[in-house]
Amino acid sequence: MTYRAALDALAERQEHRMRFGLARLRRVLRRLGDPHRAVPCLHTAGTNGKGSTCAILESVLRAAGYRTGLYLSPHVECLRERIQVRGRPISEPLFARLLGRVIAADSDRELTYFELLTCAAFLHFREQAVQVAVLETGLGGRLDATNVVPRPLACVITSISFDHMQWLGATLRSIASEKAGIIKPRVPVFCPRLPVEAMDVLAAKARSADAPLTAVRRSWKTISVDWRRNRQVVADGPRQYELSLLGARQGRNAALAKAVLDRVLPVGEDAWREGLRRVRLPGRCEVISRGGKTAVVDGAHNLEAMGELASALESWPGGRGRVRWIVGLMKDKDKVAIVRRLAPLLADVVATSPRHPRALAADVLARELRLQAPWSTVRVEADTGKALRGWLRDPAAPRVAVICGSFYLAGEALRALRRGRHS
Repeated sequence: MTYRAALDALAERQEHRMRFGLARLRRVLRRLGDPHRAVPCLHTAGTNGKGSTCAILESVLRAAGYRTGLYLSPHVECLRERIQVRGRPISEPLFARLLGRVIAADSDRELTYFELLTCAAFLHFREQAVQVAVLETGLGGRLDATNVVPRPLACVITSISFDHMQWLGATLRSIASEKAGIIKPRVPVFCPRLPVEAMDVLAAKARSADAPLTAVRRSWKTISVDWRRNRQVVADGPRQYELSLLGARQGRNAALAKAVLDRVLPVGEDAWREGLRRVRLPGRCEVISRGGKTAVVDGAHNLEAMGELASALESWPGGRGRVRWIVGLMKDKDKVAIVRRLAPLLADVVATSPRHPRALAADVLARELRLQAPWSTVRVEADTGKALRGWLRDPAAPRVAVICGSFYLAGEALRALRRGRHS
């Protein structure tokens, strides 16, 4: 199977509905020799922050000398970034070969897009003799494909807030219950400070599983931010670290990661310094300069994430002048609540639509923007690339643009901006 054929085969399984349940996935994994049982794992779920927390955990462990695996969802710029060993995305030939093995084992064509990828990741980690893999759930936890791991080293819940309510439930308790589904008997559980109703659910689940629960209530403090270099200095008490991820939430993610590793895989101070300095994760408050203009690209796709982005921008001197917002959402997101959070910041906004079957139409988003921010200039440009080129080429346009609303949109924006930067 070629890489192109592998992508086509995956696209055939890209469904517009969810198929929950782990039985069919376990059947296929059994035919593949149960690769998910071969590698020690750290398993992470949460509404927001799980990708960043996973990236921090992997980067620090790699700096400490571990042969690491990393499984992320979704990808931003390239599908292969979902499956990494020692910080490097899986190669095209390897991906094609492993996906071919998974498809052959899935003789009844039962597996979904995400389940196929999950099997390929486990195969890759086993073949590459990974010493510890960091796994990010795709959606929820209890019935997520990554939850086939029988006994991880630790379970991590990064946040509980409203998202994917049509699948996870409409209350924080129901959402927390689904996320807590990754908790395993006697496996340590870690979380930050959470809403009381969510914390109650996690604590009850941990007690019933005899799993020690650690709530990390203190976030690392941001000391300074270098927006141009996509770096900030954060402090854990008297110790200061250079962290190559922007956003106030990253101090919380780093504190959570530190608690996890201190308990289950302690590493030295040098590994923390190098790992935090070298960690990379695209589309998380990422700043790119082009032709004297500055783009901030963020995958913020729900109310909590949009609030975090807004707070970060409010502390940035470059975000206090004229800003063009380029926004695109998925149909299943709460557009009313998200636009309500953004409305006070909006003066110049372009409604766009990511290239995805679940994307919200740009004109529908524009109507909501005009309703809630009638003082704003609202334009419609369904093509994200055209929206970006229009901003870059217009000398009268604001020198700063914020592109947000979806990881799919973030990926399109980053690919377009990087092409332009290197052309």
